[in-house]
Amino acid sequence: MPPLTSTVVEQIDDATSRTSIHEIAAYLRDALGQRVAAHLVGAADARQISAYAGGGNVSDMRARRLREGYKIVRMIETTYDAETAKAWLFGTNARLDDQAPIDLIGAATETQQFADVRRAARQFASAG
Repeated sequence: MPPLTSTVVEQIDDATSRTSIHEIAAYLRDALGQRVAAHLVGAADARQISAYAGGGNVSDMRARRLREGYKIVRMIETTYDAETAKAWLFGTNARLDDQAPIDLIGAATETQQFADVRRAARQFASAG
């Protein structure tokens, strides 16, 4: 797998901007599983992810969480794989005050909260 470089991160950012939220929901559902993807966006009902993937309405905050989660998963997959991304999301992280990244993303509402998790994911993926 290629190393995670600044160029690769920029490509992931660009791809995220061009990909529909419905495609992102489908990707995360397939890569992580429906329940994990739902937890990532703070949805109590895992079926919401399939609804989003099928073209259902997505709130602005859930759309942002989907996009941020997608970026993070793609960064880690670049160096490792989807299973490693999933494990990283659930593991406590010293860079995030020993909190699980998935919990932070699922509750995030501020730009800095997303940036903190994205930075931790980038550091992890760059070390691989």
